[in-house]
Amino acid sequence: MRLLIALLLPWVLFLTIGRIFAAVICLILQITVVGWLPAAIWAVYALSQYKTDQKIDAMRKEQGGVTGEVEEAKAAAKFAFRQIKRVFGMGKAA
Repeated sequence: MRLLIALLLPWVLFLTIGRIFAAVICLILQITVVGWLPAAIWAVYALSQYKTDQKIDAMRKEQGGVTGEVEEAKAAAKFAFRQIKRVFGMGKAA
């Protein structure tokens, strides 16, 4: 159903997947006759990306959440604190 919407009314598809700014741009593009085809192609591409994102989110939930992202954020925070300590002379010099 969404694929049909993407081909006929591309800007409506963007509204259904929660991308309002893209919907406005797509509507402006679709208003021109020449811009309708690129708008439809863009909408089909956005739909496929949306479905892929949903599948990735489902796999992450099955694997126990977003632990990889949390660990990555912790490592980045530790690195930032070490750099701040080094710059302000509160720790060992590297």
